[in-house]
Amino acid sequence: MAGDCKAGSYDYRKGWLLNEKSVDGSFEAKAPYVDNGTGLVEPQRYFDPAFMRREWSELWTRTWLLAGRVSDIPEPGDFFRFNVGSESFLVVRGTDREIRVMYNVCQHRGARLVASDFGNLKEIRCRYHSWAWTVNGAICDITDRETFRPEVLEGSLDLSKVRHDVWGGFVFLCMDEKAPPLAEFLGVLEPHLAVYRLEDMVTVKDVEVEWPANWKTVVDAFLESYHVHAIHPEILPFYDDYHQQWDLYEHGMSRMLMKFGAVSPRHEDQDSVNDFLAGMLAEVGIDPEGFGKAAGDVREAVQKAKMKLSDRLGPTAGDYALNQMTDDWAYFAFPNVTFNIHPEGALVQRFRPHESDPEKMIYDVTVLIHPIRDPAIQIPAYMGVEEGTDCTGSTRPQRRYLTRGDGGVGPVLEQDGRMIPFVQAGMHSRGFRGARLSEQEQRVRHFHREIDRYLDGEKW
Repeated sequence: MAGDCKAGSYDYRKGWLLNEKSVDGSFEAKAPYVDNGTGLVEPQRYFDPAFMRREWSELWTRTWLLAGRVSDIPEPGDFFRFNVGSESFLVVRGTDREIRVMYNVCQHRGARLVASDFGNLKEIRCRYHSWAWTVNGAICDITDRETFRPEVLEGSLDLSKVRHDVWGGFVFLCMDEKAPPLAEFLGVLEPHLAVYRLEDMVTVKDVEVEWPANWKTVVDAFLESYHVHAIHPEILPFYDDYHQQWDLYEHGMSRMLMKFGAVSPRHEDQDSVNDFLAGMLAEVGIDPEGFGKAAGDVREAVQKAKMKLSDRLGPTAGDYALNQMTDDWAYFAFPNVTFNIHPEGALVQRFRPHESDPEKMIYDVTVLIHPIRDPAIQIPAYMGVEEGTDCTGSTRPQRRYLTRGDGGVGPVLEQDGRMIPFVQAGMHSRGFRGARLSEQEQRVRHFHREIDRYLDGEKW
């Protein structure tokens, strides 16, 4: 099943194209090939505490990090907490309705100020000695102030502010004042994703789970589909996991364009309209029994039918490429966020390092959708939206804290969760010399090359 018929047919400098007729300059167009070499990816970076410490000082504290959604802080005093590594931040809507991001730490003795993930604050008061700040971060109460010598209280006692910006309805923060602006850092992701109107989407799923693996081990898995035939074979009847388009961009950003509604070349039956394809036809009002064509015709038929119904997808629907009607355009925002995006919504995955253990990480799964009031609109099943979920946007689900293996992230993602710890364990073997990456895994190599640029002092 590995595909002997494809032997010798791949030109790595050209790669596959989602649309052979795509126009230069269009968002579908293939990016120029980036040659990141052929060297092995050394295993120590996945478990060495010293490497983890270098990453913290040279990478995490110098890049733009996705903290959360603007929609979670609509009113003055609303806040959410964002933790990454050893740091904790408060993202707050001030009394002037401006967003502020502050370190979640008391200026007296260093206690963490807020322990909740979401809420509303009238003031920010430390539980240890009762110092307090306004929601704008200004000091407003020092308990027994008269007992401090004046010199001790010199200088600013306000909460330390953090550089931040907003894009696509997300709040990003950056601990480095020298880093380029967020728009420059994101590069092509801003214009490419604008049509999807991420800022108008609502949260319908929000889960967090700790996985026993390095954060990069998990990122690697979601930057390639080479593993799909082995780990997720059930999706091969409606997903071409081989003929994908991989694009590499500046600042470690990348994407892969994945054909849905097309049978994998690894699947035995290439002709029949299987049950999965029939379901895709039915979703857009095409009777599978009367379709009268082969499996290879389904994707285009679904695209054209969906485009006719595109008024349901919002005011910018006419700006979508035909392939966006069916396909998963999977973007990676360096260093740690993936967007599997469709006109209906987006599966957003965030991969956070553990605060002290290089072989643990925090895996966040958020599903965003455009509010649905038309029951004919279907959310891609693999995004893991449970039956009965309110998709109108009138309620925001609470964050769920899961245990790996309980199935709450969805069946496909759970399969990855079962496999990844075996990868993490195997990299310790004296018999493993390092990862040998195919061109199907070129996004993985691009990701690690960008990490090295930070660690080697090549960045700003």
